[in-house]
Amino acid sequence: MTLKEKLMFIKENNYQAPPEPFQLVQEMIHNIGSLDAELRDDLIYETLSQWIPGNVLTIYELEQLIPVILDSDHLLYKLGESDTDSVFTRSFSMLLIPPLFTRHNRSPFLSKEQIHQIKKSVFYSLQEERDYRGYDEQKGWAHATAHAADALDELAQCSELDQNDLLNILDLVYDKMTITKRIYSDGEDERLVRPVISVLNRKILSQASVEQWIQRFGEVEKSPEFLPAFRQKNNIKNFLKSLYFRVKFYKADAGLCPVIENTLYKIEKVYYS
Repeated sequence: MTLKEKLMFIKENNYQAPPEPFQLVQEMIHNIGSLDAELRDDLIYETLSQWIPGNVLTIYELEQLIPVILDSDHLLYKLGESDTDSVFTRSFSMLLIPPLFTRHNRSPFLSKEQIHQIKKSVFYSLQEERDYRGYDEQKGWAHATAHAADALDELAQCSELDQNDLLNILDLVYDKMTITKRIYSDGEDERLVRPVISVLNRKILSQASVEQWIQRFGEVEKSPEFLPAFRQKNNIKNFLKSLYFRVKFYKADAGLCPVIENTLYKIEKVYYS
C-alpha cells in the first residue's frame, strides 16, 4: 500500500493507529511537504494532529520528532524562498508545533530548554519567511504566515516565555502585518490577532508598551511606490480592525480600543470623516 492508501484506511477507521506507529509517523513527516494537497493536508496533517496530542506516541518518540520538525529539511527548508514549492514543507512542519503543545499541556513532557529551542526556531522561521501565499488554486494551502501565527499563539501562553519573548512576538506580528508584497486575503489578520490576545492575557506587558506597539502601525515608513504602499495600508487596516473587535469581544484590555481607533484614523482619515 502507498502512504496515501494507508492514511485513507486509517482515516476511514477513525484514526485508529496500527501497532508500533512510529515508523509510519516518520514516513508522514518525510512527506509533510507533498504537493498532493489531499495527502499533505487532509491525510498527513489530520492524522498527526490526532496522534500527536493523543497517547499514540511515547514521550521518547515525541522527543525524537522535535529536532526533525525543526531542522533544515523541514521547518527551515529553503527558508527565504518565495513562490516555490518549498513553502509547503516549511508551513506544514510549523503546523505540527501546536499539537505538540496540546500534548504537553495535557501531560507536560517538554523541558524548558526544548520550549526555548522551539521558540527560537519559530521566531527565526517567521522572521525569515518570504512566501506570503494563502491558498494556491493548484496545490492547496500554503499559509505559512497563518500556520506560524498558530505556533506563536501556543508559545505566547507558555509561562517559560518572559517579557522580552512576548515583546518579540508583538514585533514579529508587526513585521508580518506591514509587508508590502501582498494583501493578505486568507484570514491571516485574524490568525495573527490570536497570539496578540494571548500576549495580553499574560498580563506581563505594561499598557504603555502595548499602546506604543499599536501606535507604530500608524507611523510605519511608507513605500514611495503606490502598489506596495497600498498593500501595506490594507494589511494594517485589516489587522487593526480584527484586533479591535477581538479586544472588544473578550473585554481584554478594553482601554486599547481608543488607541486602535486613533491609529486607524491616522492611517486613513477619509474613512472616518
